[in-house]
Amino acid sequence: MMMPKNNEKQLVAFTSVLAALFLVTIKTVVGLATGSLGILSEAAHSALDLGAAVVTLFAVRISDKPPDADHTYGHGKVESFSALIETLLLLVTCGWIIYEAFERLFFGKSIEVINTTWGIGTMVLSIVIDISRSRALKKMADKYNSQALEADALHFSSDVWSSLVVIGGLACVGLGTYFKIPLLHYADPVSALGVSLLVIVVSIKLGKRTIDVLLDTTPQGMIADILQTAKDIQGVLDIASVRVRPSGPLFFIDLNVGISKNESHRVVHTIVHKIRTALKDRFPNSDIVISTYPIDVAGIEEEETYGTVKQIVDTFPVCTNIHNINVYEVSGKRHIAVHIEVTENLRLEQSHELSHEITALIQQQLPDVRDVNVTFETAKQRHIVAQDVTGQSADLIGRLDEMINKAPDKLNCHDIKIYRQGEKVSVFLHCGLKGNYGSERIEKLSKNISRRIKKNFTRVDSVHIHVEPLDAKPGDSA
Repeated sequence: MMMPKNNEKQLVAFTSVLAALFLVTIKTVVGLATGSLGILSEAAHSALDLGAAVVTLFAVRISDKPPDADHTYGHGKVESFSALIETLLLLVTCGWIIYEAFERLFFGKSIEVINTTWGIGTMVLSIVIDISRSRALKKMADKYNSQALEADALHFSSDVWSSLVVIGGLACVGLGTYFKIPLLHYADPVSALGVSLLVIVVSIKLGKRTIDVLLDTTPQGMIADILQTAKDIQGVLDIASVRVRPSGPLFFIDLNVGISKNESHRVVHTIVHKIRTALKDRFPNSDIVISTYPIDVAGIEEEETYGTVKQIVDTFPVCTNIHNINVYEVSGKRHIAVHIEVTENLRLEQSHELSHEITALIQQQLPDVRDVNVTFETAKQRHIVAQDVTGQSADLIGRLDEMINKAPDKLNCHDIKIYRQGEKVSVFLHCGLKGNYGSERIEKLSKNISRRIKKNFTRVDSVHIHVEPLDAKPGDSA
């Protein structure tokens, strides 16, 4: 029969309290009896473990309480807070041990260490207990992602190494007494000093991790994992924000996801469910809140529709240009009306057959298109005999240049040519434009330049403008 989560965590914490209490008692008695600073430092270490185990026991009891009106994110931070207290207690104890060790090593304070055999035996027993408790606590810490249990496991595991150091110190003291080597008696405070430095290093690492959790620091790489997991879900067009809040064994994840405004409520719900399931698989100990916002994809759809239609039309040599295209959405289906310029004057049967071919291809590429209305227009072509009078039109070219190039940082019209047919002239010019503008903006700009030229120069019959990037080399053409 499986033990409930709360009882399992609390049981391993309670047995740690009993183990720590036993170790404090036996180490204190043996340390005082032998006069070993190393054993007394271990007794202080175990006393700290006892306090830490008691704090852990209360922490796991409180942290497992469900959220309430005053603690909507639950009580998981209690575990991190208890781990921080344990870390601070460890550092204080290490400070006292280091002080005592320096007193014995450098300031002549001397206490004779006796009965080292009892001390070594006590440390061996301590190692056996510490190993069993550390393994049990680490197993539960990994199972429930508990920082408090992890800190407690760290205390017991550090005791193993510190006990080995103390054993080494006691062995040296015993050898020094037996072989009359006074220098070896310093092994006891040296071992105590080694224990303290070891515990300080471990405590600083644990303290940093604990503070990170208390400050809601997101684990490294977690945000990137969440973004990638969510973006892999079909229908997710954008992610505006991601927030992660660690709390005890849990991660509270909030993200705001952009979905097409044309999707139904049912589809949006399905996408959100898929995101939540994927994140749960990636981060099992997580509480996930997903909000959505609409994204207008009409512009994208229109661009894709125009591109598809143009690609189809371009496969027919007789078609030269899409003069106009309109897309109507009716009851969830699209109706397309397209005007196509052709180079030949098609007969009725020819135009009807071509229209059906184009329609079939469009509906094949765009399944949601219900109907396509194709109108053919014969491209107007004029054969004009003209004379190049550019060399004789310096005055006109100068006035045109002055009128057009009033904003040289954005527009630069050059390579102006003048062709004359009768009393009228046609103007050809290249205009460099700064900025990656769309075709609608370029067409509007070209019409504006043409209108101004015709208004100010009545002899001008037509204006032909080639627009290119401002940094393009003169003479380049699209």
